[in-house]
Amino acid sequence: YSAPPQSGEDAAQISFIAALQDDSNITQRVLIGRTSLSVNPMTQSLLSILRSMITYEGEGILLDENGLILFHPQTSRLMEAYGGRADVRETLFDETAPDGTRRLVYIKSARGRPWTIVLSLPARQAQQLAINIAAPILIAMVVLVGAAVVYFRYNLGKITSSLQLLAEQATSIAQGRLDKVVEAKGEDEEGRLRTAFETMRLSLKMRLDELNRLLWVSQGVASSLDLKQAVRPVLEAALSVGAASVRIVLTPGALPGLDAEESRLTCYADGHAAQLYADLDEQILTVCRQQERIVLSHPFRPRLLTYPPHAPIPESLVAVALKLENEMVGVLWLAFDIGRSFSEEEIRFITTLAGQTALAVANARHFLTAEIGRKRLEAILTSTSDPILVTDPKGQVSLANPAALRAFSGGKELITSPKQIRLPQELSELMRATNEGVHSIELPLPDGKIYSATASTVYAEGRAVNRVCFLRDITHFKQLDALKSEFVANVSHDLRAPLTLMRGYATMLEMAGSLNEHQLGYVHKIVLSVENMTRLVNNLLDLGRIEAGVGLQLELVTPKDLVEKALNDVQLQATQKRIQLSADLPTEGLPLIEADSALLNQALHNLLDNAIKFTEAGGKVQVGVRVKGDQLIFAVRDNGIGIAPLDQPRLFDKFYRVKRPGSKSGGSGLGLAIVKSVAERHNGRAWVESQLGRGSTFYISLPIRQPRESQPSAAGSGGAAVSAGD
Repeated sequence: YSAPPQSGEDAAQISFIAALQDDSNITQRVLIGRTSLSVNPMTQSLLSILRSMITYEGEGILLDENGLILFHPQTSRLMEAYGGRADVRETLFDETAPDGTRRLVYIKSARGRPWTIVLSLPARQAQQLAINIAAPILIAMVVLVGAAVVYFRYNLGKITSSLQLLAEQATSIAQGRLDKVVEAKGEDEEGRLRTAFETMRLSLKMRLDELNRLLWVSQGVASSLDLKQAVRPVLEAALSVGAASVRIVLTPGALPGLDAEESRLTCYADGHAAQLYADLDEQILTVCRQQERIVLSHPFRPRLLTYPPHAPIPESLVAVALKLENEMVGVLWLAFDIGRSFSEEEIRFITTLAGQTALAVANARHFLTAEIGRKRLEAILTSTSDPILVTDPKGQVSLANPAALRAFSGGKELITSPKQIRLPQELSELMRATNEGVHSIELPLPDGKIYSATASTVYAEGRAVNRVCFLRDITHFKQLDALKSEFVANVSHDLRAPLTLMRGYATMLEMAGSLNEHQLGYVHKIVLSVENMTRLVNNLLDLGRIEAGVGLQLELVTPKDLVEKALNDVQLQATQKRIQLSADLPTEGLPLIEADSALLNQALHNLLDNAIKFTEAGGKVQVGVRVKGDQLIFAVRDNGIGIAPLDQPRLFDKFYRVKRPGSKSGGSGLGLAIVKSVAERHNGRAWVESQLGRGSTFYISLPIRQPRESQPSAAGSGGAAVSAGD
């Protein structure tokens, strides 16, 4: 702690107290020490600095931790409380002195002790000190600036002229004018800069010439699909590096369809020694299969090639393999009459030429492949007797084979161009169809022939680009089918009278006399067989009438009435097999359909009869009706035995019956054929969806309103008795 000074001292005293404890930490004695700051050797340097402030009319003060003055130029103020700022660690600020003048005050805390040093100096003294320090420096700077101005004024003209010349040269280089030489003068920085500019100019000029040659080569390769013409710029560009011979050697089979012999190499060469080193082709090609690039500054080192006796030997050579998708198709190699070392720029240039050569080979290969395919397709189209048409996305005929030109000529003057073909409306609609898949129609032409037209879409990169239509002449088959139908109809008609007679006489046998049990059984079998044959004959006659379009009587029919009548007709049969019948009809919004009610009812009857016949006892059969666009769809569902996928495509053919092991259900095979004929006669269609063991669903889709041109001009009988069948 601090203590007042003794008489004659100009600084306070400091006392130190320490407790002396024994081993039990009990204070036994107290050690007291005191020193005067004015004579303590540890504080002499500090006090001398504080006393020196008097020289500058300032004052230096030392404060203890309680703000008491330990040292002051005026000893009368020792141990007084300091009234100014002393609560900061270090700061510099202005304040007004007691005499009213401005002074600068600097406060700093002592390191290691809670004491504070306060230095104050009149502002005018600080300004005078600053002036005394800055004046010599300012004079020195003025002298240096003057000397620099004189020096730069003397040398600036020379430097400016050199820089201006270099700037002009840089502008010329930037604008592509690389023919002006930059002269190098001297060994100083300017000379080295000129040399660097000249080196840059030469490098840029050489690089630009190389790029121009490569651009010229690229244009030549892209401008022709003939390989001989495409590689000509490559050969000429390779000669520009000083080669005596430039050769392009292609492996056998590199170009499809051109090599008469599989072992023959295709070669293209240029230069005054183009054929002089031709014997090395096969060796270089073999070596390049192992390594993509050969650079020989001297051909004997290393020994990669074998030279025949007395054969000319190049002084140096470079070879680069030609590759297409990791397949080696040839080699580009250059021979030189003068030995030389190859720079990286030259090797890179030759490698780029090899890449352009490979691109030319790829273009030629693709062209030849496409040309061979085109010729093959042309031969196929020309030789086939079936008409083939190709249309563009707008539906215009873009390609037609000779058979198509003859078919659409219509017996008139032969059409010579596909653009002259006028497609019939139904074929035009088929070719403009956008939905996926293969579609077929029957197309009658004015010359009386009937064709089966099948169209499909050609896709490229996921987009439809063309439609292809194949037409097959089915006139002969249609005539045979008509003759067969006519024959069957005639035979069926002729069989009706004898069958009726046979049934009549068989039923009269019981009236002619008593018959025993066996005889009655035989008579019943005869009657049953005659009835089956009569039903078959009636089905054949009805099917013929439906296909011929005779007797179609159109009227507005309620779908609900059709379904209910068909269900009532088979209710007894379903009850005998304990099969539950039901209808799935919308509560409202079901429109009237324009159809022949008798034929449509018979089609539903046939489908229900089949469903009951091939559904196990206790099963379910349901008839549903729904509207889809302008179509009304009838659906007959069952949970029966189902139909195998192999049988489904032929299910609606005449006389086709599914073979089921152990099944006793028989039929004529005409029931579903009649369903299909009724649907098609109404401009609709019939189809089936089925899985073995899960049942089947048969559909009939009919237009709600029949097209006007499809309605018969003469009214026929409204309904024909058509029997059910499988």
